[in-house]
Amino acid sequence: MASQSSPAGAPPGFPKPTNYLPAVDLPRALGRCRMLLDRLLQHEDGWVFAKPVDTYELGLRDYYSIIAEPMDLGTVSRRLELRRYPNLLCFPKDVRRTFSNAMTYNNKGDDVYESAAKLSRIFESGWASILAALPSPPPVAVRRARLKDELPRLPVDLQDKAAIIMKDIGGWIQEVDGRVEVDLDKADEATLDKLEWLLALATMRKEAGALDNQI
Repeated sequence: MASQSSPAGAPPGFPKPTNYLPAVDLPRALGRCRMLLDRLLQHEDGWVFAKPVDTYELGLRDYYSIIAEPMDLGTVSRRLELRRYPNLLCFPKDVRRTFSNAMTYNNKGDDVYESAAKLSRIFESGWASILAALPSPPPVAVRRARLKDELPRLPVDLQDKAAIIMKDIGGWIQEVDGRVEVDLDKADEATLDKLEWLLALATMRKEAGALDNQI
């Protein structure tokens, strides 16, 4: 049996996730990501990775010549809070980069290297649990039908984003009574993922608004 390829940023042997995340479930999944990230930050070694590496204070003059893409858990936390992740798999990519950077710059046996390795193991275990809880994908036709029904109900700014996504793949677009309609038959699974993210974003906006009204 052919082995599954690893997604970008995954450690060797980590299987490509085949789980599907309906847009309506994305806020719940991101909530689990938040809990996992808090667990890492609250670990006794979490403080090491809570802020960007202070290269000036630590005298690490060669840091940026070795580490091309700095990352830290504090930045991941802010991106979660601001809903900057366009899909669920962007979250583990940043967490993994935080630890891989530390293990690249430091030598095995150094305190920072060993702390990164320890927290990385905790993260992979927690992330596997999150992935395992995701449902299997429905047929593409079902996803397209749902989007056809729900895209016209999105706020205008999100409809505009949907139009941009479809234009990128040459999808047919027209405006009917001030609302954008798209030809979803041209949308592949990657495009459907992007469009479903817009549905999830609309859901998270509603939930945030409801919380604000309760304060």
